Amino acid sequence: MKFSVGVFALGVSFAAIGGGRPENSGFTSSASVTSSGTYQVTSAATDAVVSGTISGDVSITVADGCRVTLSDATISGTLAIEGDAELWLSGANSISASAESAVTCSGSLTLCGTGTLAAESAGAKKTGVIAVSGDFTLAGGSTDIVIAGSVKNACGVSVGGDYVQQAGLLAVVSEQTVKQNGVFLATKKTSATISGGTLDVTLAGEKAVGFAMDKATTSATMTGGVLRFAMTGDGAKGVKGDGSFAMSGGIIEAELSGGVVEDYFEYEDADEVTWNYYVTLTSSTKTSVNSYATTKLISSGTYPVMDPSKCYAVKVGTLDISGGTVRARATGTAGRGLGADSMTISGGYFDIAVSGGPTDVYVESLVDADDDAFDPSAVTTCLDSGGAACLKTSGTNSVLSITGGTFELLATGDAGKLINAAGYLVIGTEGSSTSPGDTTFSPYIQGRALGEKVYCTAIKQKNYGSLATAVATTDISSVSCSVAADAIVTASGDDVDYSNPKGLKGYSGVAMHGGKIAVYTANDGGEGFESKNDLSISGGVLELVCADDCINSGGDLYIDGGYIYAGSTGNDAIDSNGSIYMTGGLVLAFTSTTPETGIDTDNSSGLVVDGGTLVSFGSAAGNMVVGSSGSLKTYKNTGSLSSSTYAGKYLKMTGGSKTVYVKVPSVSSSTSLSLVCTTDGCTSSAPSVSAASSASGTSAGFHGVYFK
Repeated sequence: MKFSVGVFALGVSFAAIGGGRPENSGFTSSASVTSSGTYQVTSAATDAVVSGTISGDVSITVADGCRVTLSDATISGTLAIEGDAELWLSGANSISASAESAVTCSGSLTLCGTGTLAAESAGAKKTGVIAVSGDFTLAGGSTDIVIAGSVKNACGVSVGGDYVQQAGLLAVVSEQTVKQNGVFLATKKTSATISGGTLDVTLAGEKAVGFAMDKATTSATMTGGVLRFAMTGDGAKGVKGDGSFAMSGGIIEAELSGGVVEDYFEYEDADEVTWNYYVTLTSSTKTSVNSYATTKLISSGTYPVMDPSKCYAVKVGTLDISGGTVRARATGTAGRGLGADSMTISGGYFDIAVSGGPTDVYVESLVDADDDAFDPSAVTTCLDSGGAACLKTSGTNSVLSITGGTFELLATGDAGKLINAAGYLVIGTEGSSTSPGDTTFSPYIQGRALGEKVYCTAIKQKNYGSLATAVATTDISSVSCSVAADAIVTASGDDVDYSNPKGLKGYSGVAMHGGKIAVYTANDGGEGFESKNDLSISGGVLELVCADDCINSGGDLYIDGGYIYAGSTGNDAIDSNGSIYMTGGLVLAFTSTTPETGIDTDNSSGLVVDGGTLVSFGSAAGNMVVGSSGSLKTYKNTGSLSSSTYAGKYLKMTGGSKTVYVKVPSVSSSTSLSLVCTTDGCTSSAPSVSAASSASGTSAGFHGVYFK
């Protein structure tokens, strides 16, 4: 409220403000505000200084660019600024308001100075403790904001225009358990520019957001500064928006400990509806819906399917990172590091660890679609909505491209993934040259996926429909949209679906052109490098030691170059559900498990070798490559070799243009092994293969390989 004590004119005519940053602006006159009331500053050269203990609201109408200084001021009320202004902090200041906001500005506000401000208010929906109608610039000072009320969607700072972070500290804290935001950009076609300073947000609320960009047209650019988030609520996110986020410098740090929000409790609120579709299921129906999923229906009924809210350090529409540092820890169920519809990373340092397991989202069978009462007894099955992931894209036709940067990734929870692309996954730059002896790699991805396989009653894929495209059919195969095709409801026993821990995974396809990938998995199902469709490797260095397949291609596998070490402790080293076409590169594929093999293909064309060097060891009882063809002659042995002949020694191949020595690890406890090998230049006859206790020639710098 404004006190009716009259309007006090504080302005006088002086020269205009000096240029430069707010800290350097030269004010030539000041007027004192020591009590509540309504004031007017008529000259931009006047500094309105608010000081002392003030009980009540202070309202100041300013000339454009005027500075309002808080100088050791304690205000029990609201500070309202009408117009564009600088809010300068000097000394220790506090504002505590029982109203929605502690500070309001009807224009644009620049927060600067060398002092401190402690601001607290109850907040309101989409309204900040500091509420700015225009642009907001953080240019100095140290400001601590407390959201004291349990108001849903209240904010630390709400911004109606652009957000600019240059210097200073802005800290937002709330212990409330409802959804609240640290900084909230509420208007379409606005932007955030972060070049310095620190935003430090600590929130406890469910689905809370540290830095929220509300509209898809909102974009953010980060070239410096720090964004730091500590979020303990389920479904919380550090940075969230449907628009774009570009980062070329600065630091993002996020600690996320919450789990998943199951949204069926909230669909009475129109703003929170996340029902995706209704579909009628019929028992005993099994239909192939795409190249990597089948639909298995176990009971009839109408099922509303929800989209759960998970924790993310960053979750935006488009993410583009060319530099800077990202450190993230997500310990709750299905917690994730970086997420976007599409993602491009060309530089930066990434230290991301996730430790939560997968989430089960229960599906309620409703007789009446309008029935909003949750009945636990009506739950018929559940949908596994995915596990934790360090990097995750959700656009099925998008590209997750990583051409630079250094990655240290860790997933310890069951079914956890290091990198999980719903669309295409591309590593390295096409045409780049990478060798094992390089001192730097672009990109360099190293990670461990230590979780175990999880069996679940159902899996839900992406590409959701909406309630408007409800399905009224009992035959799921006749549905033309992606609604029903992405619901997989399974039975029990051998038909139970499962979710595996993985290193790097792409649904639509995977290509590696350069850089280095080093991945370790520890448990059954832990694959290293997987594509649900074709997979191609044209360059780079891969070092994969996995409990399951090191490389798995849902379609054909193309190897045109690169250095590949694939060592499996529990399955095939390299497995293709199509053919394997090799025209170059150096491939070492070993398995220590019976009856698995180093190289396994499913198509009749099998292995086609027209270049490169390949050595593959496996069990004699395994499914060795179906066929072997190409311009190079390939040696195949299906079980007459003794494991002691080569284990720990060198395999020597001659017959091509070069003699190749390969140090063979201890590959099996079996008494007989299967071997596939070929070497570049071997065109007239199969290579001669023997064991040697030592090697000579030039070291390839890659796992004991020498060329002579």
